[in-house]
Amino acid sequence: MRAIKDKVVVVTGSTRGYGYAIAESLLEAGAAVAVTGRTQQAVDRAVVSLQPKGRVSGFVLDVRNEDQVYKLVEDVLREFGRIDIWVNNAGYSNAAGMMLDMNPQDALDMFMANDLGVLQCTQAIMRYMLPRKEGVLVNIYGNGSFLRPASPTGLYGATKAWMTSFTRSLAKEIKGSGVQILGFSPGMLTTDMLTSPIVVGERGREMLTNYGFVLRFLGKPAKYASDKLVKTLASNRREFTEVKLFKPWTPLLGLLRVGWENLTKTGKTPEFQLHYQEAYQPKCLQIHHE
Repeated sequence: MRAIKDKVVVVTGSTRGYGYAIAESLLEAGAAVAVTGRTQQAVDRAVVSLQPKGRVSGFVLDVRNEDQVYKLVEDVLREFGRIDIWVNNAGYSNAAGMMLDMNPQDALDMFMANDLGVLQCTQAIMRYMLPRKEGVLVNIYGNGSFLRPASPTGLYGATKAWMTSFTRSLAKEIKGSGVQILGFSPGMLTTDMLTSPIVVGERGREMLTNYGFVLRFLGKPAKYASDKLVKTLASNRREFTEVKLFKPWTPLLGLLRVGWENLTKTGKTPEFQLHYQEAYQPKCLQIHHE
């Protein structure tokens, strides 16, 4: 793709899952890509795997650490000479179930990665892009981004609702700056976040009774969504836009596809494994009961 070829792109959280697929699609389109992950081992493994597809370098980054974020910007500029596109992808969902059954510390950990990390990365890259009056910032949306109930991943959905509000406010604040903002919602992807989830409490177990079927008729490969993102980056000229791959008719099309696959015996449920945990019990209540 001509508009992507030779662009320098940073993709946070890109050693696996959707971030890795984004890096792969960008390399196939001719971009130079900086991938990041929390450990050197994960970064090295991703770089070795991606190198045959194009110019890629790896950097250790925990988006929760402000110093590491600013160092990444410096390191990428030193390595590649510029940054054209920054993709805020790093983030995760740590459990499924009723919000009232979740450990508050897990909620804090998700907020630190999914939201604080995005804020710090955005502040860092805007210090580079805004003076140049050019560049593209991509924020990856998720379940909850459009303010509909996100159960059984309600806390994760709340972090993504924050992401949407943050992105829209940022777009308004820097309007006319020359920097483009893209909010991109890839839909339900069959990455390890969905194929190996932690399920909390009995209600959580009940909510995921038909999980395999839902994963089959709504889940899409990460590469499908990453190719869509790259095509959007190549064609979009708007200063601010939001793209949502999950359409109102997506469930119906999924059901029709599954029905046809069942009829022709050509489809199967994606492999997945649920990991169960007890509902959270505050320590203060445990002490009072003793």
